[in-house]
Amino acid sequence: MPRLLTPALSLLLLVLPVQAAQEFLLPAPADSQRQLVIYSATDYRHLQPLLQHFQKDHPQLSIRLVDLNTRELHDRFLTEGPDSPADLLISSAMDLQLKLVNDGHARPYRSSHTLALPSQAHWRHELFAFTFEPVLTVFNRTLIGPHPVPRSRQELLTLLRQDPARFAGRITTYDIAGSGVGYLLASQDSQQGLMYGRLLEAFGSLAVHLDDTSNGMLESLAQGRMAIGYNLLGSYVSSALARYPQLEALAPEDYTLMLMRLALIPTTAPHPAAAGELIDFMLSARGQALLAQNGLHPLLEPDSGQLRLAVQAQGPITLIPLTPALLPLQDRFARKHFIDTWTHSITAAPSATPDPE
Repeated sequence: MPRLLTPALSLLLLVLPVQAAQEFLLPAPADSQRQLVIYSATDYRHLQPLLQHFQKDHPQLSIRLVDLNTRELHDRFLTEGPDSPADLLISSAMDLQLKLVNDGHARPYRSSHTLALPSQAHWRHELFAFTFEPVLTVFNRTLIGPHPVPRSRQELLTLLRQDPARFAGRITTYDIAGSGVGYLLASQDSQQGLMYGRLLEAFGSLAVHLDDTSNGMLESLAQGRMAIGYNLLGSYVSSALARYPQLEALAPEDYTLMLMRLALIPTTAPHPAAAGELIDFMLSARGQALLAQNGLHPLLEPDSGQLRLAVQAQGPITLIPLTPALLPLQDRFARKHFIDTWTHSITAAPSATPDPE
């Protein structure tokens, strides 16, 4: 039987404020005739220099970037429907992006740059990868005390079982209900064997903290509120390591997930030609170099144009494939079942008491 809201709760939901997305505007260098609108789940500071260089070649184009997390981006675009102002959608939630394509929301685009992409890096000429993201575990070296940094998920699990008081309340990972990329990574982890399920149970027994963004988790790690961050995106990790020497990152020995950041042009895009030109610029040697200079992991080798899986991994790299295999877990009922099972795994065990130190 469906659960009904009381009148008081319904009223409360109506008056609660909705968190506004952060927006950035790059005015046109010349008199503006067009505004390119980008919905992006990539930290603006990583994209700003690339966008400014793009504007030098398009001086009459202003750019408005709407910064959202991966789930918010997907849901906002669908809610807006045909009236969406978005010209380009950029997200690392590969399954959500692929579902938009599969559901008919993407416009085909072909150019010399996109046609040169390896087959693994695009889908039906409607969805285009432009960076990689290694998925890492991050430690606050001070807070793990005398223990060596675990090199694998098995060693991490052993560490948590050996010293639970030290890590209770000090582990953070994605909230998969609120983060599209968090859901993608959890679903991929679940396909790698039984170890992930054991880790989830250990996280639950130690009162894991859930967050919607890698940057939020990195801030908690840097400030000493958290000791371990699981499944963080490598570009944001690299930026944090440069600022916080107490942090250490690990690409585990058992496997390192690698996802691709994807762009698509909606069928409703007001300026599809300009959006296509931006995709070409991101895929050009100059664009890839700018992305690399500003903390992202470029997709392509500068000379050969082949995929560039550049990460100092301790073991095998598991590239999340851009194929219809990503779609089944985006079925509404399958997604609910997966989230319910995941939530049960991290809440079934009793929480430990955090170490007062």
